Amino acid sequence: MRAAFLITFATISVTIAQSEVLIMSPESESVVNNESVLVAASLLGVQNISSGSVRLLLDGMDVTNQAYVDSDMISCLLNDVEPGNHEINLIVNGVLTSWSFTATAKESSMKYSGRIRSSSSMDQIDDQTLNINKMTLDFKGSAYDWLSMRTNLKVTSQENSLYQPRNIYGLQLGLKDILTLRLGDSNPRVSHFTMNGKRIRGMDLDFSFGWFNFRYLQGEINRAVQGDLSSAYSFDIDTDEFGEKYIALDRSGYTFTQNVSSARLSFGRGDIFQWGFNYMKARDDTSSVDPELMDAQIFYESDQTGSVEGLTTGTIYTINELGTRARVLDGSEWSGSGPKDNLVISSDIGMNLFSKRIRLDGEVAFSMTNNNIWGGPLSLAELDTLIDDSVDNKLSSFDLSEFPDPSDWEEYLIINSNLSPLVPIDINAFGDSSSVELMDAIFSMPSLAYRGRAITNFYGNYFSIEYSQTGPEFNSLANPYLVKNKREWAISDKFKLFKNRLMLNFGYKHQDDDILTNVENVKTQNTLSFGFNALPGPGLPTLNFTYRSIDRNNGITELVELPDMTSTDNREKTQTNNLMLNVNHRFDLVWNHSISGTFVSIEKEDKFSERAVDFVDPSMSTSVINVSLITRYNVPLQTSFNITSNSSELSTGPGQRGTQDFLTANLSAEYPFLGKKILANGGFNYANGSGVVEMSWLGVKGGLRWRILDDLSLNAQGEFRSKETAGISKNTIIARANLEYSF
Repeated sequence: MRAAFLITFATISVTIAQSEVLIMSPESESVVNNESVLVAASLLGVQNISSGSVRLLLDGMDVTNQAYVDSDMISCLLNDVEPGNHEINLIVNGVLTSWSFTATAKESSMKYSGRIRSSSSMDQIDDQTLNINKMTLDFKGSAYDWLSMRTNLKVTSQENSLYQPRNIYGLQLGLKDILTLRLGDSNPRVSHFTMNGKRIRGMDLDFSFGWFNFRYLQGEINRAVQGDLSSAYSFDIDTDEFGEKYIALDRSGYTFTQNVSSARLSFGRGDIFQWGFNYMKARDDTSSVDPELMDAQIFYESDQTGSVEGLTTGTIYTINELGTRARVLDGSEWSGSGPKDNLVISSDIGMNLFSKRIRLDGEVAFSMTNNNIWGGPLSLAELDTLIDDSVDNKLSSFDLSEFPDPSDWEEYLIINSNLSPLVPIDINAFGDSSSVELMDAIFSMPSLAYRGRAITNFYGNYFSIEYSQTGPEFNSLANPYLVKNKREWAISDKFKLFKNRLMLNFGYKHQDDDILTNVENVKTQNTLSFGFNALPGPGLPTLNFTYRSIDRNNGITELVELPDMTSTDNREKTQTNNLMLNVNHRFDLVWNHSISGTFVSIEKEDKFSERAVDFVDPSMSTSVINVSLITRYNVPLQTSFNITSNSSELSTGPGQRGTQDFLTANLSAEYPFLGKKILANGGFNYANGSGVVEMSWLGVKGGLRWRILDDLSLNAQGEFRSKETAGISKNTIIARANLEYSF
């Protein structure tokens, strides 16, 4: 018995030893490309391999003659394998080793996706109707892993030559991470103080290679608008050198083409360090607005200065019909906004330390703006007498003997009397009798802007401190969203506790306009904020709380005495307290519910107790309570109920106060049909207002979302409201529809 066991064990051992084949490629159950499949196995663990004892089969087909076999391994390169599941059989010394793999066809070198969306809307309020049609196309694709393309196209019926473009045409081409070219409409962000999100139409080229980066932009900020033909001119009756009366036409209601060019040169990849230098130049094209619009009209009436021969008072004439009886004023005399010229230079730096746990960044920028470039640049002689009448080759205390001719700089900036600031730095900081420190004068330059920020992120604690200052005359036509004449510093701290279940927020911000050295009444605003987010865990409600206190003071403490022995009260000193509390909870009670409650309170208090009876009181108080309940039933039905109460007390005029209460409620439901291909929805809404304004409305709405095909869907919504305000009834109809195709 024992001998038989030993013989059997020896036989099994020899068999295992002879079948120790190590699979190398492809791995069992792996997915490989079908164009080239390498089959390989190591035979080092197999003893006594005899000639002709190795066979290789793919799906039962013998491919041994295509393989390379030696005492150590077997390998075989198979080209253009049929896509699908395959089995490999390797027989060595009569022992079979099998494994399988999946071959897939190589994806196309071209990849793309996109969306086409067509939408229409109709809003009718009483007898006023607004119809808007819009078509959008978003496309993105790539080829060969190095070329990418993206489009952003929108065409709308709101496009109108009297306004800035509503249509959007954008194309972006990319060459790996090295080169990006944007053509058409884009919203570039170059730096905080130069270009930071305003739409331009033109070219945006962005090149990055290693630590070197360069960006160049050129295009239009505004397009030319000639104006409404019925209001493009106003006029006066004037007399020429021969005593003849004529119509002096003043051009208005126009917008110049505003061209912009910008460049940025920066060093560093940005993940650790980057130092950049920025240049931005914007200028209005004075030739883009036509002085004479022959089809434009004026309503002619004679006045006390007389009448123009051949014209009938009370008659509408076109400019063409006026002929030689009318003359268009020179552009410098037009009452519309003057053409502008703007130059901004800046430098910014940013760095990340300790694996980006510390972030430091900042920027300093300087601008010069000419608010009216009609007439071109001044000559040196005109510059000498610009501030005073003395011909002394000086501009204030600046010696002009070494000063370049302003006309030589016309390409970069048109210098004339409309330049702001005319003198960029306080001249009282220079000379033997200087009354201002030079460093104070530099940091108080009216057209200087700078900012700095430090952020740390350690152990779930996000702490930041920031300082910024924007002078009252700093201007960037490519960044009109900047708030000027503001100095600000802020500190905030956000940290997480209890495994991120509690997040606390603290913040303090100070703002003032104490920038120039001669500010008499400093306006200040101090904001203190605190908040927390509590996420206790599954089955428990979440809680969000925010408190903010805002103190405002314009620095005026006394009444202003007027010449007629009366006074005016310009004092401002208020405190505003904002509080917001939000609770969300999901629970099961017969069905699944999500409930949300929000409370908002705003209290603004005037700190001056003694005011005149005709003073408009800035004090106000508002409280808002909102409750929302979403219920999901055992059937595929979902309902939503929302109710909001808003109560306010505020000033309604000098010495008058009033209250306004609103109550709104909304009930809606949605239900899917045909295997969720159609999602129908509908509901009711109600509102009632009492107090300063008496109003109410009752509305009904409905619609559907229909997935016509996997890639084609239709969404249609409609609403009808019957509204009554101050006893006057009006009906409102709102309709929306869009068709969307994705590919």
